[in-house]
Amino acid sequence: MKKVIAIMVVLTLALTIVSYGTDSAKGGSVAKGEGFKIDVPTFDVKVKQGETQSVTIKLQRGESFKQDVKMEIVTAKGGISVSPEKVLVKASDKPEVELTITVPKEAALGEYKVSVKGTPTTGEPTSVEFTVKVIAPDAGYTVKSDSDKGGSTAKGEGFKIAVPTFDTKIKQGETQSVTISLERGESFKQDVTLEIKLFKGKGLTFEPAKVVVKASDAADVQIMITALKDANLGEYKVSVMGTPTTGEPTSTTFNVKVVAP
Repeated sequence: MKKVIAIMVVLTLALTIVSYGTDSAKGGSVAKGEGFKIDVPTFDVKVKQGETQSVTIKLQRGESFKQDVKMEIVTAKGGISVSPEKVLVKASDKPEVELTITVPKEAALGEYKVSVKGTPTTGEPTSVEFTVKVIAPDAGYTVKSDSDKGGSTAKGEGFKIAVPTFDTKIKQGETQSVTISLERGESFKQDVTLEIKLFKGKGLTFEPAKVVVKASDAADVQIMITALKDANLGEYKVSVMGTPTTGEPTSTTFNVKVVAP
């Protein structure tokens, strides 16, 4: 992840790298072409502790909807800030609104819900939410988890495991932290047991090597990886298996590269 990641919250716009597509219910008027919707990111916006990212949201206007819309952006709990918190999108303005999300260095790791409410001059307001995930500075995730789906095959009932996209480099005799994340379906409320081990061979140790991520816990888990002083130089494949309380387990791997001191 780069120091400044774009988290565009344009009410229907897509971020340069990833597309948007989660819509609000219709606001304004129910008459054909008279209403509007709010479009926000479909993915969890990931921001590192101590960094800032921009996101764009977009208004989807009906062809006959010519009203101003007041946008209000609120985080469900403290820990991150969003600017601006209020903005008036005039009928003559472009429908995109760029938000800046700032995460303090001491912010707790985990997920934060951001609510976006749109109120027209006349008619019904509408609102929608998206998720900001605060991760550790050294965390690097795949855009989408590369594990198979675990849990249930029913929509929203499963989970995946996200791991670093890069080869984690560790010197012989040293320790480094890596963050692993659970990507939960919206209806997946189970505990998941994560087991971390070498795919084969020896030379690395993990702490914890086994951890239960409860349904109420943050989705991110920090693992301390230690390369033994006599570990062979080269690449090691690390396996991460996630087993839910009920349903199918899933697993994925990432690489650790041991280098000389």
